[in-house]
Amino acid sequence: IKTLNVGSMAHSTGKTMVNNVLSMDKDDVATFEKMRDLGVEFDVRKVPNDSKKDLFDLINKANVQ
Repeated sequence: IKTLNVGSMAHSTGKTMVNNVLSMDKDDVATFEKMRDLGVEFDVRKVPNDSKKDLFDLINKANVQ
């Protein structure tokens, strides 16, 4: 996998909203970091017409714990 679309991750207890459609916890972040280390790029957008966002900028701004 070269590029992974991250379009929606539902909010649940213990997760932090990183934007209006993505919610994650530290385990999710660790998984994305491992994938990044393997060379996977992330295309963060809910629908194709949305502008592409940087996954790790969103994670850092949200301060996922």
